[in-house]
Amino acid sequence: MSAPRTPAVADLVVPAGTTAADAVSAAGLPAAGPKAIVVVRDGQGHLRDLDWAPEADETVTPVALDEPDGLDVLRHSTAHVLAQAVQDIFPEAKLGIGPPIDNGFYYDFDVPRPFQPDDLDKLEKRMQEIVKSGQRFRRRRFDSVEQARAELADEPFKLELVDASGAGGFDSAEIMELGEGELTIYDNVDAASEKVCWSDLCRGPHLPSTRLIGAFKLMRSAAAYWRGSEKNPQLQRVYGTAWPTRDALKAYLRLLEEAARRDHRKLGAELDLFSFPDEIGSGLAVFHPKGGSSAARWRPTRGGGTSRRGTSSSTRRTSPRRTSSRPRGTCRTTRIRCFRRWRSRKVERALSIT
Repeated sequence: MSAPRTPAVADLVVPAGTTAADAVSAAGLPAAGPKAIVVVRDGQGHLRDLDWAPEADETVTPVALDEPDGLDVLRHSTAHVLAQAVQDIFPEAKLGIGPPIDNGFYYDFDVPRPFQPDDLDKLEKRMQEIVKSGQRFRRRRFDSVEQARAELADEPFKLELVDASGAGGFDSAEIMELGEGELTIYDNVDAASEKVCWSDLCRGPHLPSTRLIGAFKLMRSAAAYWRGSEKNPQLQRVYGTAWPTRDALKAYLRLLEEAARRDHRKLGAELDLFSFPDEIGSGLAVFHPKGGSSAARWRPTRGGGTSRRGTSSSTRRTSPRRTSSRPRGTCRTTRIRCFRRWRSRKVERALSIT
């Protein structure tokens, strides 16, 4: 989560034995829409769920959905909804981790085959159903590591995190799964029946309800190694984005479309300026004649003018000079030729002096 910042609304006092939600409601703060209060920040700077009840009176800062921390909570909760949808449609899927990231979220899964575009469509549809059902996020604390292991027995990657919880050394994404000094799990609870629909090891906090997820979209899937190591199993990572409103989502998608239209690789090929042939390496640009002429006008060159061959010295080198790692001049034949030229020139100078 991001660092504390100037609050958008005044601080509140949560009396001992009551919940943060009670204090937010008593203050008349919004409970729906982009300005809805979704979590609070306690006196130690920790974000707390709205059902958190302090043991003593606590001054807290309300956090709205459209604030940076509120957006992180929104996206983390949407990642949980994605994971629930995946295990509903693919019961054999095993869970990795699912943190919020810039402008979105991801979740890693161990599945028998890679996700296809039509799979993402099915997942989005199931996620919409979960959001509309208004499931509540409910936090539970494990009393012991043994209890956590028993409940997560079918999730090998979660068990690995539980077993390593005392050793530390987690990255920021993995920390999202673990509580500070305690192991906690979040249940997705049906609003009508109070039945637990799905659960996940998580530190939190989360939204009060899935109904606060205004708009989301699954963007793509990709392969990713568990915990970032190629020695570990390769999982399927699903990326998504989530926003408080549909208008905010549409604005973000338009921004991505505009960035794609301005991508230099796409423009270079369309304008016949340069390309990136796979034969020489995808990171090496080969300038076409038009691209070489344009580059000559963009950057100063050494020497300038026209060469003895009649080509502009500023446009002669328009592609990678070489792709071999062998330094120039190391070939034995090349060294012999250089020595012979040097010797013949030395003899010519000696004859001219005499």
